[in-house]
Amino acid sequence: MALKDYNAKRKFDKTSEPEGKTKKSEDKLIFVIQRHAASRLHYDFRLEMDGVLKSWAVPKGPSLDPKDKRLAMMVEDHPYDYKDFEGNIPEGNYGAGQVEIWDSGTYEPLDNNSKLSDEKELLKELHAGSLKFILHGKKLKGEFALVKMKNTEENSWLLIKHKDDFAESDYDAEENTAKNSQVTKFLEEKKKPKSQQKKVVKNETKSRFQRFNSLVDEKKLENFIKPMLAKPHPEAFDDEDWVFEIKWDGYRAVADLSDELLFYSRNGISFLSKFEKVTQDFNLQKHKMILDGEIVAYDENGRPNFQLLQQIGDNPDLALVYKVFDILWLNGHSTEELPLIQRKELLKEALVETDVIKYCDHIQENGISFFSQMKKMKLEGMIAKKADSEYTENHRTSDWLKIKFTNTEEAIICGFTEPRGSRVGFGALILGKYVNGKLIYSGHTGTGFNRESILELHERLKKIVIKKSPFETRPKTNMPVTWTQPELVCEIKYSEITKDGIFRHPVFVALREDKEPEEVKNTAEEKEEANQNTKVMKATAHKKTRTSENEKEITLNRHKVKLTNQDKIYFPKDDITKGDVIEYYQSVADYILPHLKNRPLSLNRFPNGIEEQSFYQKDASDNIPDWVKTTQVYSESNDKYIDYIYCNDKATLAYLNNLGCIDLNPWNSSLPDLDHPDFLVLDLDPSKKNTFDDVIETALQVNDVLNSIKIKGYCKTSGSTGIHVYIPMGGKYDFDQVKDFAHILMKQVHEKLPEITTLERSLQKRDNNKIYLDYLQNRTGQTLASAYSIRPKEGASVSMPLEWNEVKAGMKPTDYNIHNALERIKDKGDLFKPVLGKGIDMMKALELLQGME
Repeated sequence: MALKDYNAKRKFDKTSEPEGKTKKSEDKLIFVIQRHAASRLHYDFRLEMDGVLKSWAVPKGPSLDPKDKRLAMMVEDHPYDYKDFEGNIPEGNYGAGQVEIWDSGTYEPLDNNSKLSDEKELLKELHAGSLKFILHGKKLKGEFALVKMKNTEENSWLLIKHKDDFAESDYDAEENTAKNSQVTKFLEEKKKPKSQQKKVVKNETKSRFQRFNSLVDEKKLENFIKPMLAKPHPEAFDDEDWVFEIKWDGYRAVADLSDELLFYSRNGISFLSKFEKVTQDFNLQKHKMILDGEIVAYDENGRPNFQLLQQIGDNPDLALVYKVFDILWLNGHSTEELPLIQRKELLKEALVETDVIKYCDHIQENGISFFSQMKKMKLEGMIAKKADSEYTENHRTSDWLKIKFTNTEEAIICGFTEPRGSRVGFGALILGKYVNGKLIYSGHTGTGFNRESILELHERLKKIVIKKSPFETRPKTNMPVTWTQPELVCEIKYSEITKDGIFRHPVFVALREDKEPEEVKNTAEEKEEANQNTKVMKATAHKKTRTSENEKEITLNRHKVKLTNQDKIYFPKDDITKGDVIEYYQSVADYILPHLKNRPLSLNRFPNGIEEQSFYQKDASDNIPDWVKTTQVYSESNDKYIDYIYCNDKATLAYLNNLGCIDLNPWNSSLPDLDHPDFLVLDLDPSKKNTFDDVIETALQVNDVLNSIKIKGYCKTSGSTGIHVYIPMGGKYDFDQVKDFAHILMKQVHEKLPEITTLERSLQKRDNNKIYLDYLQNRTGQTLASAYSIRPKEGASVSMPLEWNEVKAGMKPTDYNIHNALERIKDKGDLFKPVLGKGIDMMKALELLQGME
């Protein structure tokens, strides 16, 4: 990463951090570790290379215990002079918080036989994703490694201490922090109630927003995203291709966290200072992203209240929530062309929820019952969205529909009448709407105000008074009128609209400063458009439900499971439907369920079949049936708990298949002990240039190695191009021990077949005509397709357990498929049952291996 990234994130007139310039040590390379209390406490690990400090954020701090593999997220390069930086980064700046030096010294590469200079050797290793070095610090000494993680985020590494004379067990960086630590004092200060915090903390926070005010609050933003909008729709409906959300009665707001923080209304008015309570929590977000959502205020009964939202200036302690329902951009990539359902999965993973920033969930298919529930809760209505819809900025589309309970509309204030009797300010507001581009009178309202709101609105109206009526045809009124420029929009409630477009019994609700007058169009036009949408949708729905078998509800394990769209084609070239997939899994349930029981699942969903876009899902959604079992597992890389589904019965199996899970991918370990795998997996992964006979030869060599150390292995086709060999471990060893043992076994295989196998992890470095001996499937959270699982490949092949005498030349991975698998399983029984049994004695096997050497 270049120093331009570092410089772009900082304002050096606001922070005392050094400006980004390259520089080098005269003698040995230096390292520094800074303890940094930002939105979360972490340690910044920095190594001098190429004139800059290559930098990693280590959430738990470095360790001298070789058993600790610390997550290290690579961040932007820092300038050399940052090695001396300590102090406070003011609120509103990137990385705001307190920084201190925890350790520093010199370092060198571990490889002292390299022909390259120390720096060039380190740069080579950095590029390869595996750095090995020796630290000479005050606290950290000896050999360490930084290893890039495979199949994770691009910037995810592990910081690992090697076993040497400086290694210590049960090491905690926090316990090795100075007693007079300024970071510790800073953290203790933050724990105090706000009223007791030192004023400097408060003032710094306020100055941040004052600075933003001077930039964006005085006027409308020039360049901003105009969000996607929904069209009105007259009635609720059910449709499996749609999702349904609550229609929040608040301010639509876009949060741009891609660079400098922006938070604004749909027409570009900044919300940074107005909704400071929300804005402050954007500092807690870990990803660069652009979000779309709604700011909602809650009354004392916990209901959204738009009028309270307008009165936030008088009520700074108002209960506010920013409900986020879409993501437009994430970590440098636009997400707008992804289907909505995938955008929401990404959003749920990326968003750090706080007290005032919440993910807005949805339900699928069942719009009518959801709408009824919203009515009982006295909410405004619901939004219906096509599950596969793209995000189209500044466009009101029939892919998004709004369905409301009450008759509420926006209207333009075009003038006001004189007050009668004791009333002050004005008597009534004159309302208008645009019809075919012309401003047309649509009624007047004199109710819905109190004395305070009348006076406040009157003051605003007096500033935009004009002499002439803004209507082409001047309406008749009972009292003299003062005309105003048609630029203020208000929301009203009404009983009905007459044929000539006049509101009956309109009541003022609130000003809508987030709406432009040009958006306020004739309701009749919108209703006609909505009716057309209804006709199209009803015709589509009729087409979908031509046969009763296409949707049905079945009872399994005393649970009702709704199966939808059973005729949808999942394998186009094989004419295999969603219903066929569900039927297969129910037929083999007694055989596959023991291999899924109590194991967290990574869901690989193909909602529209194998030739359409698929997506992975780990976190269970909030609207799963209450009988579907889940377990929470902490994810270090995401710094949050993930709610995994596990499948113990036929009902859950059918539910997952109905979601589009064609294959089932369980963990190697099971509840209640997820830290100790039940089996070891050797994955033989061929290149495109390998034949399946090459894979068979390799599998037989694996079996020879296992036989030589008196271990029985169990093999199955992957259902794709490879073979998997399983060894029962009985939950007696942890993942690192099992992975290391798998590595030793694969080395033995590679030594016997060097011409056709490789242990090289990097795709760029790997020979493209060799089989990869993948032992890394034995890490926490790794998954492979279960035995008896269909694979999302042409032919609907099944991952099938084999007897070793069947593993011979001429066999094909597609020999077993959805059509013939059940017959074979009934004939052979569960060949994989021993995989779940008593585990091997790994130490005895290692002794035998050493004896062979």
